[in-house]
Amino acid sequence: MLAPFLASVFACTGGEELSPDDIALEPLEEVTLDSPTDDDDPTPERAVTESGADEDWDWAHLRGWVKADGADVFAAITDPDVGVDRREMAEWTSAKVEDDEVDVAYVVNNVVTDPVTVDFDVTWRHVWAEDDESSTAGSVSVWAKSAGTEFIPLLEGSAVTVDEGSAVDVVLVYHLDTFDSTPEDAVRYLEDFYASIVAVAHGDALPTYE
Repeated sequence: MLAPFLASVFACTGGEELSPDDIALEPLEEVTLDSPTDDDDPTPERAVTESGADEDWDWAHLRGWVKADGADVFAAITDPDVGVDRREMAEWTSAKVEDDEVDVAYVVNNVVTDPVTVDFDVTWRHVWAEDDESSTAGSVSVWAKSAGTEFIPLLEGSAVTVDEGSAVDVVLVYHLDTFDSTPEDAVRYLEDFYASIVAVAHGDALPTYE
């Protein structure tokens, strides 16, 4: 799933408030999902998911194809609006973070107003890599709640992309712990994130929600 050159980048520490260096540039965990296939298309632009609940968090995995250039998919994933949970956030702002270890880094301040008004920061780090020997290109992205409300003890995720030429293989992992979160919430976020990546990679507007 993950080319060796993409796995060589990385390590982490922890804490209630995280700096970018505390968010390891590596997938959160192994994903065993196979990429979706159709009889008439080995790389259909759709995704498959699985989810569950561990003792400390709800989790979801997603794997799917995006029929676009790898650089366009990376540009979509690094658009701060694409990764925001736009169903839940009343408003959000983003600010660039100086981070010499990655290609793109920023922090998004998210504001939720229902049932009470709270805000929290999510720090995102993204790196693009190319391996001339294997002619492989892809990216690793990670994000985690880095400050804010105690109602969200844990929110973190990772995204790995590998450009296969005709399509980009996208693998997403998400961990979520709130006072009322469920595995279905984690899946819903990843499905929305994937749909947003597809839309922006194709030059379309972001999906909207009532």
